[in-house]
Amino acid sequence: MNRSIFILLLLSFYFPILLFSFCNIYAQQTQPLGAENITLYDPNLKIELVTSGLDFPTTMAFLGPDDFLILEKNTGNVKRYVNGTLNDKPLLHVKPSIKDERGLLGIAINEKNKNDYKNVLMVQNKDVSHNVFLYYIICKDMIKNTGCENRIYRYDLDNKNNVLINPKLLVGVPSFPDPSHVGGIIDIGPDENLYVTVGNFQNTIPTKIYKTKTQNYEDGEPVDGRAGILRLTQDGYPVLNAKGSGILGNKYPLNVYYAYGIRNSFGIDFDPVTRKLWDTENGPQFGDEINVVKPGFNSGADRVYGIWEANEFGDRLKNKNGESITVGNNPPNLVNFDGKGHYNPPEFIWVKTIAPTALLFLDSDKLGSEYQNDIFVGSADGGRIFHFDLNGKRDGLVLKGNLTDKIADNKSDFADILFAEGFSIITDLKQGPDGYPYIVSGLKQSKTAKFGAVFRIVPSGNITTTNTTKLDIVKHTQEEKSNLIPSITNTNTIANTDLLLNQENSPNKTNTNTNVLLDIAPKPSNTTKKIDTKAWDNLMKKFEQTLH
Repeated sequence: MNRSIFILLLLSFYFPILLFSFCNIYAQQTQPLGAENITLYDPNLKIELVTSGLDFPTTMAFLGPDDFLILEKNTGNVKRYVNGTLNDKPLLHVKPSIKDERGLLGIAINEKNKNDYKNVLMVQNKDVSHNVFLYYIICKDMIKNTGCENRIYRYDLDNKNNVLINPKLLVGVPSFPDPSHVGGIIDIGPDENLYVTVGNFQNTIPTKIYKTKTQNYEDGEPVDGRAGILRLTQDGYPVLNAKGSGILGNKYPLNVYYAYGIRNSFGIDFDPVTRKLWDTENGPQFGDEINVVKPGFNSGADRVYGIWEANEFGDRLKNKNGESITVGNNPPNLVNFDGKGHYNPPEFIWVKTIAPTALLFLDSDKLGSEYQNDIFVGSADGGRIFHFDLNGKRDGLVLKGNLTDKIADNKSDFADILFAEGFSIITDLKQGPDGYPYIVSGLKQSKTAKFGAVFRIVPSGNITTTNTTKLDIVKHTQEEKSNLIPSITNTNTIANTDLLLNQENSPNKTNTNTNVLLDIAPKPSNTTKKIDTKAWDNLMKKFEQTLH
């Protein structure tokens, strides 16, 4: 057969599959949240709308009770929600590359001169109160998408003037024209160091530059920061041992790797009991994973996804009988960096991709002791939240029935682990200072309004044995709300009041009180249990009218 014809036939077969496989997480949803049926599978809990009107929010980080920063992927805005109001004026506006998975993606916050952020529940009234770390992509040529870098910046939060100042570039990982698999998550570990996910930047049809040693190509390109979890100090330096070496080596950038062989990850968090890191990882069309990430962990990509060997196109390899080839605890053809890297199989696998995103350990008993210190995982597919108990040693998950093999073959296996669904794209899960989980629904902007939203899950106050409860958007009085969210202390209230007064006196002052959403938000129908799309359109139009 003519070589050109063969290549065309090959591309015509693989391209639709690969295009779906490598399509970005942040470009799957164009419908408003009200078009979906949000379901919470614990009748003793309910969902509250915290704020809406966000343009494709990605991640959030708390400053204190009823006070958080949240990022908008495509606008490049860092916004602040405080005391029930989403401030219209951003604390910072940047101009990132926003093609496909690129944008303003990750945020982490650490109070200055504090050793343990999780015990910090208030913003002090001082000029510069916190370090704010941001992850976004910058390209020298924004039109051609060339000269791109995945960058981590550190800013100071000027709490008095409500702005981010003094940007310092900590690290820049060279990117490529293909805007896929960029990762984008930042977390601060128990050791006070930064942990950053970077994808493999994989092209649809990989060429030499898309194959590196950290993607398990022994003869691949030199290590450059791709395909792993990087660990840095808050000043941007590698975390080294007493001998001046990193986990995998002593040369930069290999010495900043905490883990490698990671195709793409949108979720990391530390177990509050063991302090071990866990992550979620996206496979190609199969093999989405949850992993325990120990120092030097090799997740296996691009050679292994789930428990299956794969080729460079992300297809499962087959034996002579046409069966997928599985791997054990020591797969062949993996790079181990002179024995410093080590592979471990996943703790959980979805055969059919659900596009897992955020991972959260709920370090709280506010939803009940049955959820304390458990894992919650969000997804882009179906806006699902999965719930997992951990075993006694906290090195694996408690799985029953069809899941005892650690594999969910299809949706019929979700029954024991599905906590909620219908949030569209879940881009983040965070625990608030109040002890409740918060959900970021990263919806794209429609032609008429912005549908990104933040929700919170709280006890319903009802004890029932039914197995399903629907979305409950509730308007609280100020007294009721203060019972649910601890009041900010007087010193903090003064600081936040100063911010609001400054905005009141601003010539561009805009009324952005999101409580209007709680007043007029459309409720689920008694018959369909759905919120109508048109009702949300009308809601947002009314909301926009209040801004003028």
